[in-house]
Amino acid sequence: MKLLSTFVFAAAVLTMPAIASAKDCGSPPAKLSLPNGATASADEMKATAAKFPPYAQAMNTYLHCLSDQIKAGSAEYQGVADDWAKQQKIFTSQPAK
Repeated sequence: MKLLSTFVFAAAVLTMPAIASAKDCGSPPAKLSLPNGATASADEMKATAAKFPPYAQAMNTYLHCLSDQIKAGSAEYQGVADDWAKQQKIFTSQPAK
C-alpha cells in the first residue's frame, strides 16, 4: 500500500507542470539591453528610457500570468491530494478482502 501511495503521489507531482501550462503565457519578453551608464551617450540613455516602460509592462503581465498558473495548479493538486488521502483512509478502514 505504501508503494502505491508513493507511486500515485509521484504521478501527481509529475503532472503539475501539465496542469500549470493549461493557460499559455507565451514566452517572456526579450531581455532589455541596457547601456553602460559610465559610457553611454544621452541619446542612448533616452532611447532606453523610452523602451523600459513597455518592457516592464510586458514582464509584469507575463509574471502575473505565471503566478495565476501556479495558483491554479496548486489548488488543483491540493484538491486531488486531499481526495486521494480521503480515499486511502476509506480503503484502509475496510476489512481485508
